[in-house]
Formats: sequence, C-alpha cells, structure tokens
Amino acid sequence: MFIAVPLLMLWYTANAVLSRFAGTCTMGDTDRFVAGMIIGAPGAAGAMALLFLAPTRTGWRMAGVLATGLLAFMVLWIWVPLALSAGIHGHHLCGPEFDEYLAVSSRWERFIPLAHVMVASVLIGGMFRNVRRAWGAAQPAVAADGASPRR
Repeated sequence: MFIAVPLLMLWYTANAVLSRFAGTCTMGDTDRFVAGMIIGAPGAAGAMALLFLAPTRTGWRMAGVLATGLLAFMVLWIWVPLALSAGIHGHHLCGPEFDEYLAVSSRWERFIPLAHVMVASVLIGGMFRNVRRAWGAAQPAVAADGASPRR
C-alpha cells in the first residue's frame, strides 16, 4: 500500500494536469479532457480503493498517504476554476471565448471538471481519515475512569 497509492495517484494527477494544459482548443476540441479522464480514472479508482481499504499504519507509511493528499490538493487547485466556469456557469471547457462551439460539443463533457473535483475531494477525505485513524492509534489509551494507565 505504501508505494501503490502514491504511484496510482501520480498517474491520475499527471493525466489530470496534462489534459488541462497540454493541447489546443482548436475549434472547441475537447478530446484532451475526455482522454485525460478516461486514462487517469483507473489510477484514481485504484488509489481510492487502496486508501479506504488498506489498514492504517503510523510512521513512514503515512508519508504515502500525505503524498496522495498533496497530489489531490494539486488536482483541486487546477480544476476548481474550470469546474466553476464550465460546470456551474455553463461555459465551454476551453473557456468562455469558445462558447460559440457549445452547440457542437456534448453536454456531458462539462461534467469532467466536476468529476475531477469530486475525485480529488474523496481522496483528500480518505487522506484525512487515515491520518486521523493513525493519530488515534498512536495516542496512549485512557482508562474508563479518566486516569492514565499505570506502567
């Protein structure tokens, strides 16, 4: 789990970032957004499954969980403005200057930024869950009467 989650998250993040910036929007072409989601989605699904199903451990293995959270925050930072523009305000994925191409683009493509935001949010939630569980496991147990246990 230590290396698998960050690697899967790196795969997803690389595809999400590249699909956002690499390519052109010639005549409103949105294929790069679709391709980035299709290629990166298996990595995100695997990272989510491992993050939520793997046992929580303290120490050096938490570095992988924190790296996953850092990459998820990066995806949020990149995709939230586009999610607001395309998903909420109804503009084209390439920007408001391409709104005249909305008639020929699919309506479901505007959900790609919202999907990236949702996936990154779930991964951040999983990161906080695992950090909280590891923190709780590392704390000394408190007796039922409130007194600290004797050693």
